Amino acid sequence: MTTASAPQPSDGQAPAEQADPHAPSPLLAAGSAQLGPRRVWVRAAQGATLALGAPLGWLGLRVLGGASPLDDLAAHPLLYTYLLVATTAAFALFGTLLGAREDALYALNAALAERSVTDSLTGLKNHQYFFARLGEELSRHRREDKPLSLVVMDLDHFKQVNDTHGHPAGDRVLAAVADAGRDVLRREDTLARLGGEEFGFLLPGLDLDQAMEVAERVQQAIESVRVPSDGGAALRVKVSIGVASAAQASTDAAELYARADAALYDAKVRGRDQIAAR
Repeated sequence: MTTASAPQPSDGQAPAEQADPHAPSPLLAAGSAQLGPRRVWVRAAQGATLALGAPLGWLGLRVLGGASPLDDLAAHPLLYTYLLVATTAAFALFGTLLGAREDALYALNAALAERSVTDSLTGLKNHQYFFARLGEELSRHRREDKPLSLVVMDLDHFKQVNDTHGHPAGDRVLAAVADAGRDVLRREDTLARLGGEEFGFLLPGLDLDQAMEVAERVQQAIESVRVPSDGGAALRVKVSIGVASAAQASTDAAELYARADAALYDAKVRGRDQIAAR
């Protein structure tokens, strides 16, 4: 097997189920971070509303001093118009600037959160996100009694690509494999780079037979990939794939991943360029 030891979360264990199975993982929230409603308009409206306090406050002071509200308004129309227009404009402008700053910070935080769960080379989700998603999908599998399959895929003889053609060519191969996998999988599936030349994907709603069919389509798509090398030769890619399904409610993340990884090992032992299941 060309990969290093089976990738696991940073504490050495597959992610445990959360106390509240309905509470989203912070990593998953990061992976789906999107910009919310623009705060600039909200803050501008709040500033304009707050500005009403200026003329109302002055009128209140005049009333406390014994003046009639209507008489004071009639006697000083320009003053109250100025207070209303000037303070509304000033507070709305301040709210606009504040909202713009908040929008910029929110966009930056969303970008940083997305980057924290994204593999920079392939654009896929990374190891941490994949195992967080695995825990979430297993929770849903137990609640809804729907099938869930996990697939682990490893590029065959990838070290030879790096040694012969250089690491830039190897990077192009990894990116091309990621693109081929994206084209096959559904939107609800999760495709991630687990590390090195190893990839994983989660297939919610698919049993073992259906997952094997998906694995075959992914393998065929990757076999059609041709990656140009610096020497001009087109590099071809072969992969070995291991498939496992969470057929029982008692299945946990570590056990499911271990079975898929063992199936991947079986595929390697059989001569590579194979798909095996456990």
